[in-house]
Amino acid sequence: MLLANGIGACSPDMPLPVDPGDGSAMTTGECGDLTFENFGQQFFQNYCLRCHSEDLVGDLARTDAPVGINFNTLEGVREFTNRIRLRAGELGDMPPTILPVPRPSEAERRMLIEWIDCNTPSDTDPVDS
Repeated sequence: MLLANGIGACSPDMPLPVDPGDGSAMTTGECGDLTFENFGQQFFQNYCLRCHSEDLVGDLARTDAPVGINFNTLEGVREFTNRIRLRAGELGDMPPTILPVPRPSEAERRMLIEWIDCNTPSDTDPVDS
């Protein structure tokens, strides 16, 4: 599916291709400079915390997001990286298309996958010596 501007739309019906053919596919071992602080924190603020916040109480406030799946902290994100990678990264069905909320671009979804595949680095992680 192409949008009016010619850019491909991402949705559960159109998951990210394994190799988009544009040289942007990540190969094993490639980890860039993405960290929780310069990418992940803002990604979750922009797209996830409307439903997956520990500050929200009740099904209505959480838009039926399961209690206990909260992304306010890096630890909360790390607990669910496989699910986040699949749903928000690969499939693109999070946030749900039924909600009138901003959705990550295909480039942001690829960056999310890269960040998760690189073990969700953070500026506060211990440095190997």
